[in-house]
Amino acid sequence: MKRYLLFLFKLLLLPVALILIFLIFDRLYQVDLSPVSETSRVVEGRAGKWLYAQTNDSGKWRFSVDISRLDPEYVQMLLAFEDQRFYSHFGLDPLAMMRAVGQMAVNGRIVSGGSTITMQLARLLDPKPRTVWAKLTEIIRAFQIELHHSKDEILSAYLTLTPYGGNVEGVVAASIRYFGKLPNSLSASESALLVSLPQSPEKNRPDRHIVNAISARNKVLSIAREKGVVGERVYRQAIALPPMRSVHNFPRYAPHLAQKLLSAKPKKQDHIVTTLNVDLQKQIEKWAKGKSGLLDRGATIAALVVRNDDASVAAYLGSHDMFSRRVGGYVDMVSAIRSPGSALKPFIYALGFEKHFIHPKTVIKDAETRFGDYMPHNFSYRYNGEVTVAYALQNSLNIPAVKILHRVGPQAFAERISGMVPGIKIPKERATLPIALGGIGISMKQLTQLYTALASGGEAYPLHSLPAEGNRTKLPPLCTPKAAKMATSILREVSPPDGFVDTQKRIAYKTGTSYGYRDAWTVAYDRGYTVAVWMGKPSNAAQLKHTGRRDAAPLAFELFSMVDHLLPPKKWGWQPPFPPGEAPPGLVYFEQDNPGKAERRLTILYPRENARFRSADCSDTVIDIKVEKGSPPYFWYIDGESKKISRSTATLPFTFGAHTITIIDSSGESVTRSIWVDRPEC
Repeated sequence: MKRYLLFLFKLLLLPVALILIFLIFDRLYQVDLSPVSETSRVVEGRAGKWLYAQTNDSGKWRFSVDISRLDPEYVQMLLAFEDQRFYSHFGLDPLAMMRAVGQMAVNGRIVSGGSTITMQLARLLDPKPRTVWAKLTEIIRAFQIELHHSKDEILSAYLTLTPYGGNVEGVVAASIRYFGKLPNSLSASESALLVSLPQSPEKNRPDRHIVNAISARNKVLSIAREKGVVGERVYRQAIALPPMRSVHNFPRYAPHLAQKLLSAKPKKQDHIVTTLNVDLQKQIEKWAKGKSGLLDRGATIAALVVRNDDASVAAYLGSHDMFSRRVGGYVDMVSAIRSPGSALKPFIYALGFEKHFIHPKTVIKDAETRFGDYMPHNFSYRYNGEVTVAYALQNSLNIPAVKILHRVGPQAFAERISGMVPGIKIPKERATLPIALGGIGISMKQLTQLYTALASGGEAYPLHSLPAEGNRTKLPPLCTPKAAKMATSILREVSPPDGFVDTQKRIAYKTGTSYGYRDAWTVAYDRGYTVAVWMGKPSNAAQLKHTGRRDAAPLAFELFSMVDHLLPPKKWGWQPPFPPGEAPPGLVYFEQDNPGKAERRLTILYPRENARFRSADCSDTVIDIKVEKGSPPYFWYIDGESKKISRSTATLPFTFGAHTITIIDSSGESVTRSIWVDRPEC
């Protein structure tokens, strides 16, 4: 009896000892599941659609798998073929193992492997030659995996690492490669092909070995029919359908933005969600490549579409072909700093409206005008005489814009737009009158930010492409709502480009062309959306007379047609133009030398023209200067350098040599004196 009890004790002690040894082994040699997290990264648009994907660090297409998002029929077919008792065993299926051993004994060869999905995962994590010892190691590792992870986690890891040919791993990557879609809605034929491929990933690839692929797929379908996963009708339809031999590329839309976002976010964040509309982005990229024939050699197209209500980016085109070296496509022209040409003029006029010294019906003189040492010209070198402010803006006349900027003050204008768009940096010495004609650098993103403010009544949210960035407070106002409406009502009256019709005058737009035709701009907007288009060469070389009006404006209107078709209309809909009425009596004329104002001619009383001066000692010569008439405040320039003087008199020191004194009044009238200071005798 004692011997029997001792034997029984030893028999019971054996599994306890084995369990203890297993637990010690598990603590010392844990299973490394880190490869499961080494996935490719994805940038998504709205509605969960993929925008851009990149391989992982080892050059593999491998995406994380969410079991709940897989086609249920695919999962059932997989388990029926690979591991029908997956959710009931503990890593080893004794029945499947005994069946495999029996089949091998009867047939003299391996008929079925007997490996569970958990064992296959262990082999994927630590590949080894197929030996008895390797199989025992897989079983132990399978026990470890089952001990620490749920069944869904195991299945997800397995479907993330499973090979599907080439550098494609995991069911998500395979579904995109072979079917061009995510595996959340698969046909029976597609599900069966995905189940069969890991058995022999290279030999069963449909793009290279179609006969093998059909045979392997049909085997899975046959088992699925036997196990009741698919019915007879579905089986026959799937058998008759040949797999597609072509493969699909992984999405690479909005590459400039996507790569920027991926670089800015930590690598552990494998999914980045954006505000972009993927359908619109695809359409714009296809459209832009179709327009490449209109471009000069080395030129490209950039575009930006923004929702005005929250300033979210709906489409982002940094170049019509990012991967073209010939056009420098790697340069992101949405964020590149370029000359805006005349595209800043509406904001100059808006500040003039806000400060109440112009009105859309104010008459302003379009004639050659010198502003100290600066003498701008109209683009056509033709002048129109007296025109209304509205006409001047609609026809992008240069002289009236410079006159209004002079009254607004270049520094005040620079501070206003810099305050509204912090990324704009205008050094004080650059805040001069040439700003009106494109004399500063600005990016498409910054320029579009300004136009969204006009479209939204003078203020807007910061432009953003990530939903989390959309909850910020609004930027400082660009101008008053009334001023924004006045500028918008003028721009809505601009005739559409040739070949386009806007009977409701819904779209307001402004064009711009920089010096040397280097940049051709158009920014168009309605209450719902703002669309910006740029044409030019990233190298900043000149183009062959491409202008904003003739070349960029038609493209902007074409983009608006896509926006109308693919994006939902905004609730507020179309807004009628703002009626400006007649100019108030004090704003009928802009210049002070109009009828009844001739007596206000600006004059320098002293010094006289070509006057000579000499210092009584070795110091600089001090000269009194006095101006009269004109319209204060005055703006003083000595030898082209601005002085902080607004009054009519000043006493200033001058060194030896020739000097120029220029004084401009608030109406834009200027007067200049040249003087000479003799060398002092010391």
